[in-house]
Amino acid sequence: MAKRNRDGYGTRAFRRQAAVLRRRTKREDLPCAWCGGHIDTNLPATDPMSFTADHPDSLANGGRLYGQQLEPMHRRCNSLKSDSQETEIWVAS
Repeated sequence: MAKRNRDGYGTRAFRRQAAVLRRRTKREDLPCAWCGGHIDTNLPATDPMSFTADHPDSLANGGRLYGQQLEPMHRRCNSLKSDSQETEIWVAS
C-alpha cells in the first residue's frame, strides 16, 4: 500500500491545530469560511453541518498538511469546495 501524504509527518501537528481552531470557533462563534453560516461544534462528525478544519491551499494542489492557517468550515461546505482554488481571469484589452 502506498503511503499517503496525510499518514506521514505533520499529522499530529494538523490535529492539534484543528482542535485549537474548534475550541476557538466554539468560543468566538466563528462563521463558516465558505458559506458564512453558524457552525455547531457539538454535532457529531458524521453530520454534514458539523465542524471541520479546511486547508486554504488544498493538499491536491501542492498545499502542506501542516503550517497553514486553517479555516473553520461545515463538513458539507468543505466537501463542496473540494480541491478547487481561486482563479484570476485576465481580460485582454
